Amino acid sequence: MKFDPKEKQLVGIVSLVLGIVVSVFSVLSAFVFKSVTLPLEWDQMIVVGMIVATMPPSVVEFIDLRWQHGIDKNLPRLLREIAESGKTGLTLVRAIEVSAERDYGPLTPELKFLVAQISWGMSLEDALRAFAKRARTKLAQRCADLISEVARSGGQTQDIMEQLNKHIWELQSIDRERYAQMRPYSAVVYIAFGVFLFTDIMLIRTFFTQIVQMQAKVAATSSVAGSAGGIFGGASQVDLNLLKMVLFHATVVQALIGGFVAGKMSEGKLGAGLKHVMLLLLITFLAFLFFVWRA
Repeated sequence: MKFDPKEKQLVGIVSLVLGIVVSVFSVLSAFVFKSVTLPLEWDQMIVVGMIVATMPPSVVEFIDLRWQHGIDKNLPRLLREIAESGKTGLTLVRAIEVSAERDYGPLTPELKFLVAQISWGMSLEDALRAFAKRARTKLAQRCADLISEVARSGGQTQDIMEQLNKHIWELQSIDRERYAQMRPYSAVVYIAFGVFLFTDIMLIRTFFTQIVQMQAKVAATSSVAGSAGGIFGGASQVDLNLLKMVLFHATVVQALIGGFVAGKMSEGKLGAGLKHVMLLLLITFLAFLFFVWRA
């Protein structure tokens, strides 16, 4: 499925507005309109707003990236078949028209539209330029530029197309190798986040909870007011709710930073980390919901 940049921008704006509305409403309800009862605490509602703001854009971006990868994946086969058609004596334009009747996945509709533009009187160079603009990939842009140069130069176009096919295939091999090398580093981000989250939950459910229980027992059985404070190193008591909030906030920060780092390392751009941020925030919220807040 293809999403135009304007559609992606619209989804991002609407999601961001909804997320901000949820976050602002939760803060106002907690500190200004205290009569309004929230289903969750204000900081928990802010994380819900962050999930609302990131989930639709990340899903749209993921689907659109799959479409772009489908374009790039089928480009070498298209170039190879254009070269084979050229060996039979077909012109470059006619070879493209014949190739448009074959199945190249998401590349086929764009190729048919390119052929339609040529039939309407548009030049091959302009049609290829429009195709690259619709595809929105560096590989499609490079192919369009090189095919335009081949059309202008003439000569043995089939040999040039074969060399272009090999060049594109080598570029894709380099990208696949880079992705395979960087993928383990993305896994390290998830492993580190999982360890951090597990440690936080275990500290809350075992260590801090046991301290609070011991304080309660000592306070209930002691007849001396200051004895409990002396045992635990001071007069202050351990605030379990405050500890839960601090560790929850720390995990949210870890999810935000780790998600963007995973996107940058795996796909080379921070925008690709949006889906990782959404997923880590969702894991954080569900883990605290079932193992901390409702435990």
